[in-house]
Amino acid sequence: MTFSGVLNCKSCHEFVAISGTGTIEDFEYYDQFTGEYDRERFEIFTPAFFYPPLPIFKIPEKCPPLIKDEIILSFALFWVDLSSCANKIRTAIEILLTQEKVKRSVIKNKKRRRLNLHDRIVEYQKKNSQIAEYLLAIKWIGNTGSHVGTLSQTDILDAYELLDFSLRKLYDNNEQTLNKMIKEINKRKGTRKK
Repeated sequence: MTFSGVLNCKSCHEFVAISGTGTIEDFEYYDQFTGEYDRERFEIFTPAFFYPPLPIFKIPEKCPPLIKDEIILSFALFWVDLSSCANKIRTAIEILLTQEKVKRSVIKNKKRRRLNLHDRIVEYQKKNSQIAEYLLAIKWIGNTGSHVGTLSQTDILDAYELLDFSLRKLYDNNEQTLNKMIKEINKRKGTRKK
């Protein structure tokens, strides 16, 4: 059976449309108190679609719109098609590398050669090795969906966790602000300049 409905978020009060599939399952068990077998019926609903897409993690406000848009598209696909979701995440990484000014091609033997995602991440390691390692792990998860095998929701959630961390390091300047404060305090060997 299929189902559809509208949910209302108690935090932001936004309405979200939902649809998916449902089943009814019987569960038999032995009741120790009555000494008899009993049966309960459960309705199990599996979502396939949310509109607007549910944010699986909070994207930093300063994240470039092109990256943000791709990630939001991946959120919509998370419930429907994990391989397509992984591809959107890979595309977000490609856009991120472009935003970080990582070259897309090189000239070799007087010919322009396009760099693939792996080569671009290796190039990015020169600028930011920590984030490059996270992006490489995300790429491998994406490859599993695109080329090799099957993905689980847990695999995609792993990719999201790595992407979330990477975006916060790049576009949420709390760490940069704190590092600047630390340097100033340590340099003055006391409180910051007011």
